[in-house]
Amino acid sequence: MDDIKGRPYFIAQLASWHEKNQHGRIVKAIEKLGWKNWDYEIASFYARALNNLGRFQEALNVLLKLEEEGKDDGVWFFRMGYSLYYLNREAEAAEFFLKAIEHGDNGEDTRALLEASLSEAEIRHRNAGPIPECYSEEELDALEAHIETYFGSYQNVFHELESPDIHVDIAVIEPTPQRNYYTLVTMGMGAHKMKVPPDLEDLDRAEVMVCLPPDWNLDNLEDERWYWPIHWLKILARLPINDDAWLGWGHTIPNGEPFADNTKLCTILLLNPGAFGKKSAFCTLPTGERVNFYQMIPLYEEETQFKIKNNVQIFLNFLNRESLEYVRIDRENICEDSPLR
Repeated sequence: MDDIKGRPYFIAQLASWHEKNQHGRIVKAIEKLGWKNWDYEIASFYARALNNLGRFQEALNVLLKLEEEGKDDGVWFFRMGYSLYYLNREAEAAEFFLKAIEHGDNGEDTRALLEASLSEAEIRHRNAGPIPECYSEEELDALEAHIETYFGSYQNVFHELESPDIHVDIAVIEPTPQRNYYTLVTMGMGAHKMKVPPDLEDLDRAEVMVCLPPDWNLDNLEDERWYWPIHWLKILARLPINDDAWLGWGHTIPNGEPFADNTKLCTILLLNPGAFGKKSAFCTLPTGERVNFYQMIPLYEEETQFKIKNNVQIFLNFLNRESLEYVRIDRENICEDSPLR
């Protein structure tokens, strides 16, 4: 698309396919182009085609990456609202349709979808169960600023579609030359105050994170070999609610069997985020309360038993630094056939 003569033809072709409702051809052509050659206009064509194909979550993920460029574009707000509406997130959709109108997109479709969103959101609200626990807007701003400062900037978020008790999104921080691995951090677990012992009140709020190799396939989460770390972020986020318990540094949570068929790792150990500095381990909210951050470190069964029989500090004396940096599904089992057992 660097060829100035080629780009106008490509855009005209996309527009023609849209008029003919050939949205699948748009998706294939843009994917073949390669994301590195996308600009705002091409990515917008792609998101619209995904919406028209009913692939609303994928469209939403693309549109979220365009937020900075789309902040003054009424059409971007409309497409965001469209995706959210068909994902049954009507209240959020209504906010984007209102913004679309504010930014000049006052068409009949926009007004009709705004009215539908408001009406269906009201019905959903009347029929809803308990309202999920959530951070306040100010608390969430502080949490997001902490993540950006200590863990890295993020453009992609795994948004939770249904939130019966707390709303837990997951920020996805891409690998960088300094930290060549993905960093995934929950945003929402700490809205619930855990039932901690009386002398540990500063530990009653927590978020969890995991670091994954740069070749981890986050686009294939239907396969448990790739999905299990995300699955466990979600499990841990709700464990304090479901078990009326708490999670903290040094705690181990067993799966009972290997996480997937390509590894023998089977237990989660929670530690402070080792590679991110001491200040990354907690965020101070505007209220003065603390949210603690814990990194998921997967263990083998023999390692788990050694840690339980001794203590976590003794165990860490034998675990090398590489094992603490990011998940390695085939790393050495330090307690297998070892006198440590």
